[in-house]
Amino acid sequence: MNDKDRMYCVTLKRPMVLEEGYKGIPSPGKDEVLIKVRRIGLCGSDAIIYYGKHPYVSYPLVMGHEFSGEITGLGEGVKSLAIGQRVAVIPHLVCGKCSQCKTETFNFCEQLRCTGAEADGAHCEFIVMPAVMAIPIPDNLSFDDAAMIEPACVAYHAAKRGEIKNGDTVLIVGAGPIGIFAMQSVKVLGASRVYIADIDEKRLKLALSLGADGVINVAQEKITEGLVRLIGGTREVDVFFDCVGQNGEILEEIILMAKRGSRVVMVGVLQMDYNIPHLPDFVQHELRLSGTTMYVPLDYRDMIKYLSEGRISTKGMITHHFPITDIIKVFREFIEEKKEYFFKIMFTLD
Repeated sequence: MNDKDRMYCVTLKRPMVLEEGYKGIPSPGKDEVLIKVRRIGLCGSDAIIYYGKHPYVSYPLVMGHEFSGEITGLGEGVKSLAIGQRVAVIPHLVCGKCSQCKTETFNFCEQLRCTGAEADGAHCEFIVMPAVMAIPIPDNLSFDDAAMIEPACVAYHAAKRGEIKNGDTVLIVGAGPIGIFAMQSVKVLGASRVYIADIDEKRLKLALSLGADGVINVAQEKITEGLVRLIGGTREVDVFFDCVGQNGEILEEIILMAKRGSRVVMVGVLQMDYNIPHLPDFVQHELRLSGTTMYVPLDYRDMIKYLSEGRISTKGMITHHFPITDIIKVFREFIEEKKEYFFKIMFTLD
């Protein structure tokens, strides 16, 4: 195999064992495109996969699902895209035949596989994807921005599940990338006041810089106390977003503070051994609990518009850039050893 026909690739052979290597560059089939990967974001779920705790992953696996790139090859039948186009990529492989796929509701396809988790992802120089999953980006969006569209759309899709109305007051618990994108998304959708709670002061400062109307550091005060300080009480909140999940502690707290008729969106992943004693109050208090899963192409198109117009921003969210060849070092020092604070790490393939 000639050097020009092979690509660099990083494979997770088994939990906590990454291996660099080379393999042949794939060729796009019918209705597929070949993408030269340019940026890949490090997601919190990548750490779960790395430690072997993801329920749907088998090894070996090429990780990487938050990515952007440039189209370098077109398969048979691809008319809507062109070589050289810069794209954000929806990391979904679907059947393409069911009623959900025909309406581009790919997150409901029964055969959905996510690249970087249930199929090989973008920790390599090139990747083949269905053409429908490659969404062109305008010239004023960088590859960094385009790679951030995936987590931004997780948040935006969740925000839409909150059925935001003009004038709503919103509380978001969890100021990670999803929480901060959710904060910006609900504002775009019409919320008038948006507050965010977290234990990390740096994250809260970032949230303020990106438009939060107030923050609550739960390492220093309870959420209920913070809401009294900011808006007079918990009953002023119309919509709650739990971007933490875990054992349900935050959802339990929301149930206890929410006024009757409130909307609650569960964004964070609940553990199997969740503990939510007051869950029956959803009936008695006529609360609305909504789940949310990933996104659809319309979310990508909307987010590209909002980012290109500056209505949603990634400013300050990417704290580190590393070449993909540093990936083993990054996982060891940032994920295992936690040597340095980071918000979003971006791998580059320039």
